[in-house]
Amino acid sequence: MSVDLNLLKVFISVASQGSFARAGLQLAMPTSNVSRCIKQLEAQLNCRLIERTTRRMRLTEQGEILLKHSQNLYAELDDVLSEISHRETLTGTLRLTIPSEAGSLLLAEIIAEFALRHPQLTIHCDTQLMPLDVIDDGIDLLFTFHRGELKNSSYHSRVIKRWQSVVVAAPHLIERTGRPKAITDLANMPCISSLSAISGQPWVFIDNQQHTQKVTINSQYRVNSGILAKAAALKGIGYAILAMAPCQAEIEQGLLEVIHFNESPAPIELRVIYASRRSLSPKIDAFMQHLMHSVDTMTP
Repeated sequence: MSVDLNLLKVFISVASQGSFARAGLQLAMPTSNVSRCIKQLEAQLNCRLIERTTRRMRLTEQGEILLKHSQNLYAELDDVLSEISHRETLTGTLRLTIPSEAGSLLLAEIIAEFALRHPQLTIHCDTQLMPLDVIDDGIDLLFTFHRGELKNSSYHSRVIKRWQSVVVAAPHLIERTGRPKAITDLANMPCISSLSAISGQPWVFIDNQQHTQKVTINSQYRVNSGILAKAAALKGIGYAILAMAPCQAEIEQGLLEVIHFNESPAPIELRVIYASRRSLSPKIDAFMQHLMHSVDTMTP
């Protein structure tokens, strides 16, 4: 069945306004044309949509069903067409999910600046510790911290920024346990690991040939926060992999020591993940361009 969507727009206006005359004013067309459009739509659908008398009008049962199911669909279609034809004006809703602690610190100013540049775009930004499913949860862009390769190849992802990482420990812990000489030694030493973020265990290292090496470590202290991990490392609770920049001062003061191996800890990466079917959306493209232009402002 072929239905003229322009006629459907007229029907929605008449049904919403409760009057052919008011619909004509809303659509900037004569009342006679409004009436003609409704008759054409009824002919195409082969059913009566509106009962009309000289005093009032009301929707038939078929008209009620059509209004209920077409109002939102037409509004969504209108948004899509507007987004395609007016790419310089972003509309609709951009849904973001970012890591709750460090993600907020890194991205707060960037997201706020983007909102100022696109006042007609609605932005929903949720903070979550664990990544969600970008398809099932209706998320446009999901930011996550990660080491190594992503497991799910059905997603598109892009590295936004990398930070060099180091294995560190308090001097008194090294004295107690002995300095580990190989990454495999870490399996028998107390370590501070992530509870669920960054995929938890194992630890990921990169060798001289850029191959990934994984070590399952012994961790009785597991946290989902770089701040908590650094505080625990300073107390001597365990060895930790931390981004170099946030603990540089403690290293220079001798409060933490860097443990060197033949392999290097995989850098911590801020990645943005999105479903392939949404990769060409103008609002996503615009935000990604804004993000990459702002990446140098990110400090851990």
